[in-house]
Amino acid sequence: MGRWRSIRRWGLRIGLGGFVLLAMLAGIGWYWERSEEAAFVAAAVTPPDQMLQVGDQTLHVVVSGQGAPGVLLISALGGGPGDWEEVQARLSDSMRVVSYDRPGLGWSPPREGELTLDAAVEDVEGLLAVPGLFDGPPILVGHSLGGQIARHFAYAHPNEVSGLVLIDAPPDGPPGFLLKAEGAFHSLNSWLAAVGLTRWLDYRSHPDLTRAEQRVRAHLHASGAFLRTVRRENDGFENSSPVVVPPNGLGDLPLTFFLAHFSLPGPLRGGLDEFNAAKRLIPRESTRGQLIELNSGHYIQEEHPDTVVAEVRRMRTVVDSLHGSGSGPETNR
Repeated sequence: MGRWRSIRRWGLRIGLGGFVLLAMLAGIGWYWERSEEAAFVAAAVTPPDQMLQVGDQTLHVVVSGQGAPGVLLISALGGGPGDWEEVQARLSDSMRVVSYDRPGLGWSPPREGELTLDAAVEDVEGLLAVPGLFDGPPILVGHSLGGQIARHFAYAHPNEVSGLVLIDAPPDGPPGFLLKAEGAFHSLNSWLAAVGLTRWLDYRSHPDLTRAEQRVRAHLHASGAFLRTVRRENDGFENSSPVVVPPNGLGDLPLTFFLAHFSLPGPLRGGLDEFNAAKRLIPRESTRGQLIELNSGHYIQEEHPDTVVAEVRRMRTVVDSLHGSGSGPETNR
């Protein structure tokens, strides 16, 4: 008995010591993360592209090319213009193309309050209202969560859209197993970022960069502020109301849905199949809806940019034939 009592006592001491050490490391990491964030802010790095006032929000916007109908590229959770670099470059040879950072992501300052689908839709509405940005309603191209924003915008403002290209966008409704697992991952990542671990790993992955360059990269991809925004956006979108689909859906609005085919481990495969089955129903919301299935990862626009560019150009031809001038449906703006 004395032996087991001694083992238990030493076990408790070791456990307590480990907890204290872990708490000390977390405190040091928390302080270091905030000091690195403060150093980035103090450096006052100039954003690489335009900063536009959109309603009461300032957004970082990348604008290229000319020609109507234009194209608005809407990124996935935590994404930004970098996700569209090749697609935007190719389309801008004959079309006005715009991509942007949502609030709190990339170079756009954060928004107070909950980050919801409605707020994201309002940002799109504000962008379309910026004088001279678009000459008529654009084609909305949205990837993943960005496709959900584009679809909600089309239902809320049907006369402000020429067409929809949705890239592996999630359906509405209660989050299934896969989305719940993704939400748990973002919550964990946010906690790790709060104590500097994700920044530290990012710095170690790019030892060739100067510390100033590492801070910029972390600001865009691995900082505590960035990953907190990703978690807030994920939570806000999961709690948003589903779109209200009228009897005629989106009517005859041109709509293309790209569905990615990729494999997941056994326990997740059933959830992915169920998720994809719900996605396949979205193109049916338009009489001009079509489904394109590809063997690809989730970022189709990066793995198959030729296919995405070709489809947007085809849709432009459809819009031109429907509306004559190539400027999309008329609006009262």
